[in-house]
Amino acid sequence: MTIAVVHKDSPEGRAAIVHGARESVNRREQLVVLHVLDDVNVPDTDEDSAALRGEIQSALDAGGFAQTPWELRTTEHDGDPVTALVELVDAVEADLLIVGTRRMSPIGKFLLERPLQRLLLEVEVPILVVKEPLPAE
Repeated sequence: MTIAVVHKDSPEGRAAIVHGARESVNRREQLVVLHVLDDVNVPDTDEDSAALRGEIQSALDAGGFAQTPWELRTTEHDGDPVTALVELVDAVEADLLIVGTRRMSPIGKFLLERPLQRLLLEVEVPILVVKEPLPAE
């Protein structure tokens, strides 16, 4: 059983990673963080991979899940990151996909973000959408 989380270096992405860690601990399932490389012309170097792993671990540390084991899976895209992500979800045989999203206005909620909308339609497993946390007052 695998919990997959879409990585994005943003407040909503970090919230999704923390929620994914919580789900993996509660369900006693493997946590896999998925990341689609933005620029297919730049090779994924060890330095890039280390920076990416550092971002993810920082989000886990800040969320209180520093000791939670996780695995990183990356893929490149050829102009369509959503299709690449759908293929990655299939490849890891995820049982649940967790994605983060921004808080939206009523119009934004109606329209949804186009990539999120495509994920909801194309991914065959259940998807849990996590909103970014409210700013501290």
